[in-house]
Amino acid sequence: MDLRGRATIRMPAPVGGLLGVVMALSTWAGGAIAAEEGAITIAESVSPDAVTAARIELKASGLYRPPLPPDAMTPDAKMPKPLDVDIQTRVVYWERTLKGPKRRAVRLVRQAASAINGEIRPIALELRPELALLIAERRDLDGSVTVASPAGSLTRGELELVEGLGDSLCLADLLPEGPTAKAKPWPVRKSALWALTGYDAIASTTVEAQIESSDEQRVRITIKGEVKGSVMGAEGTLTCDGWLTFDRKAGLVDGLELNRTESRLPGAVEAGLDLKSTLTVVRRASTGVPPELADAALASLSPELTSGRLLLQLIAPDGRYNLLHDRSWHTYWDDKKLVVLKRYEKGRVTAQCNLAYGPPAGKGKHQDVESFREDVRRALKERFGQFLGAGEVEGEGDGGFRYKLGVQGRYNDLGLLWYYYLIASPAGDQLLATFTLVDSDAGAFGSEDETIVGSLQWNDPPLPVGR
Repeated sequence: MDLRGRATIRMPAPVGGLLGVVMALSTWAGGAIAAEEGAITIAESVSPDAVTAARIELKASGLYRPPLPPDAMTPDAKMPKPLDVDIQTRVVYWERTLKGPKRRAVRLVRQAASAINGEIRPIALELRPELALLIAERRDLDGSVTVASPAGSLTRGELELVEGLGDSLCLADLLPEGPTAKAKPWPVRKSALWALTGYDAIASTTVEAQIESSDEQRVRITIKGEVKGSVMGAEGTLTCDGWLTFDRKAGLVDGLELNRTESRLPGAVEAGLDLKSTLTVVRRASTGVPPELADAALASLSPELTSGRLLLQLIAPDGRYNLLHDRSWHTYWDDKKLVVLKRYEKGRVTAQCNLAYGPPAGKGKHQDVESFREDVRRALKERFGQFLGAGEVEGEGDGGFRYKLGVQGRYNDLGLLWYYYLIASPAGDQLLATFTLVDSDAGAFGSEDETIVGSLQWNDPPLPVGR
């Protein structure tokens, strides 16, 4: 989630898929089956096209450790002081599971919102109503779930609301893989830990679960342990202690409450955190199907998570422009003067994009391109090597003027490439976009910069912000 003017904060990892409805759900078959001598088998048995309702809430407080501002990254720079932060997030939705080999569902969100307060600038985020219908798919073996809206591109903040902790598609992996007796612990599978921690890499885990009590209606299971892992390279340690309940008649995990204590170091993309939080999940089988999830409504809906559906939308902090980028780009800094995106893939940052306003040029005008070239040369100083080419690039019809200038140079012993863009709106607003990458990454990077800049649109009037 973006702390406007402070850098990106994700609580305590993408805070997403937070469930909360408390509406009834439908057709689930069987549940816990008696096994030998006091042992029972507990397994979710969700029938195809079943509908459930869910609510996920996260309440957290502690310290947020902001990264250095982009203009303060010097060898002798001191890290900013930690800031008190308080977070509350809630997501409520109906979910209809889909037939097929993939663990996939269509979700209708009734509420998805978060509030961040404390010593930071207060932020309130919510999912736009027009994007309330979502597709969720468990694509990765590590347990993560990918969420997208067929109606349009989510912002990074919206994505973090609806994709993450407590996701209902992961809860079944908290259960034992075979018959288990009371007080006989089992290790929680790594495939379930993403839903408890948000970590995309697990270094070690001692998290165990065991049956605390069982009757004809419900099984109560305790969860406790420690996980060491990382989020996009930011290393953290999380201890947890809580419980889940299994509805034997409905055949599903219907409740989870987990107290979490996490300490996470700052990373190349992620801020540092020291938080105590409580994650709560409530699920129910539904007695009815919302019209948006009925057969007639889904008949024409393709559930595939295409590359287009996975694009994210960046809306400028003042709403004056928006653009699209893929999910490897993460917001590192975000205020009304400067937006910084970092491209994180294969365990490292491979590119950076800075977006900064320039002086207005007047309606229908922009800075002279030769003057722009000289400004770039002077700004790079001894790092400048040579110009690689220049010219206008195409894009969205209302994106105004777009001029690209390629530069090759060096910093110490490192060969670098810069792609500078002079972008002007029809009204004369000017935006400078700068992409920086190591020259050895140029082949893999391709024309990513042109794709992003080509998607840029100017908004008149500005779009609402706070998403």
